[in-house]
Amino acid sequence: MPKRRPLKLLSGLSILLLATSLAWAATLQVQLDRHRLTAQDTLTLRLIADGTTSGEPDFAPLTQDFDILSRGQSKTTSIVNGAMSHTRQWTLELAPKRIGTLSIPSLSFGNALSQSLTVEVTEANSGDPETGSRPIFLEADADTKTPYVQQTFEYRVRAYFQDEPLRATLSDPVAEGATIERIGEDRGGEEFVDGQRYLAIERRYRVIPNRSGPLAIQGPRLEAVIPETRAGRQRDPFADLDQAFGGSLFQGFPTMPGLGNPGRRLVDRAGDLAIQVRAQPDGSETPWLPATSVQIADEWTPSQPTLRVGEPLTRTLTVTAQGVTAAQLPTLDLGALDGVQVYPDQPQGEDLSGASVPTAIKSFKVALVPTRAGALTLPEIRLPWWDTVADEPRVAVVPARTLEVAAAPSGGAAPSPATDIASTTEPTESVESSLDAARQPRSPEEPGVGMTGFWPWLTLLLGLAWLGTLLWWRRERRARLTVAKPIHEAQDRRAASLNAARRQVEKSCLAGDARAARAALLDWARARWPDHAPQGLSEFASRLGGEASGDLLNAIDRAIYAPPGEVWDGAAAWQTLALWLGGTVKDGTTRTADPLPELYPRT
Repeated sequence: MPKRRPLKLLSGLSILLLATSLAWAATLQVQLDRHRLTAQDTLTLRLIADGTTSGEPDFAPLTQDFDILSRGQSKTTSIVNGAMSHTRQWTLELAPKRIGTLSIPSLSFGNALSQSLTVEVTEANSGDPETGSRPIFLEADADTKTPYVQQTFEYRVRAYFQDEPLRATLSDPVAEGATIERIGEDRGGEEFVDGQRYLAIERRYRVIPNRSGPLAIQGPRLEAVIPETRAGRQRDPFADLDQAFGGSLFQGFPTMPGLGNPGRRLVDRAGDLAIQVRAQPDGSETPWLPATSVQIADEWTPSQPTLRVGEPLTRTLTVTAQGVTAAQLPTLDLGALDGVQVYPDQPQGEDLSGASVPTAIKSFKVALVPTRAGALTLPEIRLPWWDTVADEPRVAVVPARTLEVAAAPSGGAAPSPATDIASTTEPTESVESSLDAARQPRSPEEPGVGMTGFWPWLTLLLGLAWLGTLLWWRRERRARLTVAKPIHEAQDRRAASLNAARRQVEKSCLAGDARAARAALLDWARARWPDHAPQGLSEFASRLGGEASGDLLNAIDRAIYAPPGEVWDGAAAWQTLALWLGGTVKDGTTRTADPLPELYPRT
């Protein structure tokens, strides 16, 4: 008996191992819906595994020649003559990546391997044999094939449809060693290609190469479901009834699932684009800034600067560059200043969304407070950059400027302390008199002298109490004035800033100067919301609300870079801006006709 138990355990283990090996030795079959297709068609692959299985097959070998568009699986259990069988099926939709003879490699699942197959991929056939038009196709190009490192260039892809698609999906281009960002909205319209009308959709991307050398941009993939136009397409089940009843009985009847036209799924790819990125030229200055245009504007608040010792004024330097992003713009070196205190603000950068070419703006605001009278020289400001159009170095310069600082105005005489001294003299003298009277010896012949000695001490206490009350009152009054004065001063400064900025907006609009109007609007916004000022006109428009404000402010941005022949109607813009910016501010708390709501409303 003891010897049979190990035999039973060994036989049971053998049976278990045999069952496991049979399960993992499940057979794999590969089925294809076609062995010949065009580059735009898709291929359906079915992988069938018989037996009890677990896990997932390895589909990675397929990605060498195909894109896996979709994947699904199902399980089937059947019983025939008392015998149970299990089947798992994976269904993949594949899109070929190239033309030629492509291989479906052997797929592995556990210990099982499927057979390998081949597929013939030909050129995309025409959608209409008579006209030769293609149902869909993609085209991609770039505005330059030889950019510099860190130079921004535009990559465009256009999708063409012979008929409006039922569904369409366009992937993004991919490039190793570059940053690709989609810009703007898709543009649509009709175009004629080889005499055929197409619905064209254009999508734009901003590409910034991060290193020099060859750069390969892999074209995006377009997946579209188009209406089926082939003769063998599924017939409408109500077509005969419509014809029998004059073609109107089932007109507009909803399509039943599974009976309508599912459409034809097509895939197309834009060709890969080879870009040669040039390195930074030898001898070029640092920081490296490749652009098509760079300008620096020097503005003052107030607009006609008058320097006086102790009185602040604000200088704003605005860098406007085309062909770069705001993140690429460097910080300006303002140089050393003698005889003036400098209080710089945080630089504010913004990418303009309404410009026809990539345009960035960066503002540097600094407050200057002269400390001595005389001549004040502001040094020259230089910003080197590389002109990618002329392919040569350039420098944007703000010339040196000498200003005359006037002496501080002579102030009025300080309040005399005579009044305070006089106000405290009387109680002090009373106290001295009382003390002297208390020090005099009593005359023994004088009756009642011991009773009168109590009054000098009482007088002393009353005098000290009165003096303490006077000092406390003066201190409280001074504290109230100290607190109220900065508040009123801040309100007055805010009101003055709003009024000055509003006048500058009016002046710039009436003069037709869109750039100055933009700067003045941002100054007004900073005075209006000093703690959370908008960074640009687009954010300013969101504070105002409504599409009209966005259209008007975007028009100002576009006018800055408009061709020389176009004229911006600043007077018409001011008629609307005058309502938005409100009337003249009377004080720190009162404003007339201000339509902008408070960020934190009072309840």
